[in-house]
Amino acid sequence: MIIQEYYRNYENHNQILSNYINDKTPNNILILLKICLTLLFFSDKPVFAIVNDAVKEGKILAKEKLVNGVLRNIVRNQNKIQYKKIIYPNFKKIIDKIFSSNSIRDYLYSTLFVIPKNYQISLIDNEDALYNKRVFALEKKIIKGCFVQDIGNFEVIYSVHKFFKDKNLIDVCAAPGGKSILLHSLGFKVNAIDNSQKQINKFKENIDRLDIKINVQKFNYLEKKFTNKYNSILLDAPCSALGTFRRNPDVTVKVDQSQMKKHQKKQIQMIEKSLKILNKKGFLVYIVCSFHPFETIEVIDKIMQKHKNINLHKINSDKMIKRENGYFINPLSFKEFGGSDIFFVSVIEKIK
Repeated sequence: MIIQEYYRNYENHNQILSNYINDKTPNNILILLKICLTLLFFSDKPVFAIVNDAVKEGKILAKEKLVNGVLRNIVRNQNKIQYKKIIYPNFKKIIDKIFSSNSIRDYLYSTLFVIPKNYQISLIDNEDALYNKRVFALEKKIIKGCFVQDIGNFEVIYSVHKFFKDKNLIDVCAAPGGKSILLHSLGFKVNAIDNSQKQINKFKENIDRLDIKINVQKFNYLEKKFTNKYNSILLDAPCSALGTFRRNPDVTVKVDQSQMKKHQKKQIQMIEKSLKILNKKGFLVYIVCSFHPFETIEVIDKIMQKHKNINLHKINSDKMIKRENGYFINPLSFKEFGGSDIFFVSVIEKIK
């Protein structure tokens, strides 16, 4: 909780501290002061304990006088300090580039400062569900026969599953299993693949609790030599997870161009591997929980430029926003339920 507030209010803290320090303040001291601000305004820890502990850390860094002076000034002015809904400038630029609607932009700016709602999905249709006979709010505990999944993630899978004519499907980067479990509940025989044993363990815990059988295998997808080809492939590629910023606010300040380019390179490699093992007239669905152009629009652009034997398909969902080569979850679609994470999805058919 404290870590989340640290990142939610990253730019707030920059502006607050600008009244007490200058540009020459060492970065490690700046981080220490931001932690103290977070504790002062978002924890029950006594003020004297926060200041004393910080001064001790400052002493190790030979800056105890600076730390002590800044914090005592802040404490004196604590009642005058106001937190505003200010987001990190680089993150704001990405939002503004993808979403042209002012209402969507304003809503996204504000959701960073609201603790997100959690959801659970039923394995079977239920008339009591809050959305599409499957989605329930997750409050105190998971309902029997339900699994944890964001409502936006549910919408993506539910909207694209009918493209897969062949019910034998491979789910790449499948763990911890939400998409595989949903597809299983929709009648698919899922072969799940992941390279993280930790995530696979979570996957197995989920299917054991639900008492269902899904084949889960651990291997590196890019290095694996496949002897068979497939008609149905779901690829939830590794990404920055920028679309989960409400529950993981640290991603808003960790947007790194070089890291994004590394993600893009791997995402393209994984799509190309998928196309190699995809049969003619087979479908590949590419998903990322991001809205950064490098991981979404640009990835599909580069694939389309290189591969002339594929087509993109239209998705029928009023909960998504269409872009040139794919769809983003519309953040306003699930506002009444408490919001959703943002996903990008593109449906690719291999035509020859």
